[in-house]
Amino acid sequence: MAGVGCGADSDAEAEREAREARVAEERREQRQARERADSRERRQAKRKVRKRAERKRAQERARERERAEERQRKREERERREEEERERTEEEETETVECHPSYKGACLDPNASDYDCEGGSGDGPLYTGPVTVVGPDDFDLDSDGDGSACESS
Repeated sequence: MAGVGCGADSDAEAEREAREARVAEERREQRQARERADSRERRQAKRKVRKRAERKRAQERARERERAEERQRKREERERREEEERERTEEEETETVECHPSYKGACLDPNASDYDCEGGSGDGPLYTGPVTVVGPDDFDLDSDGDGSACESS
């Protein structure tokens, strides 16, 4: 009978060792599953960080494009205003008629071939009203030489 007890003890021992091995294997599998889950979470977190950084870079590029477009619009607007100002200045310069420096009270074209007094007997081609002669009387308007030309008598 002594032999029977030893066999039962060894069966129980073997069963206990097998149970411990199964528990150890389950724990190892659980640890590996946790490690895989942790690794997966770290990869997902890294992906989120990368995506957030990519979105931020894309937004910054878009803002920079908008700023560049705004600078271009302002530059074009400034150039357009400058061109309009140049054209306006050119028009004003072209429209500005030089007046003969010898006559005050009316603007007589210094390039005209002749002026005569309005209502007088002259044949023009251009006519003027009363003027003051302050220099050489190139158009012979001041017949009496008193400095007043085309005055009504």
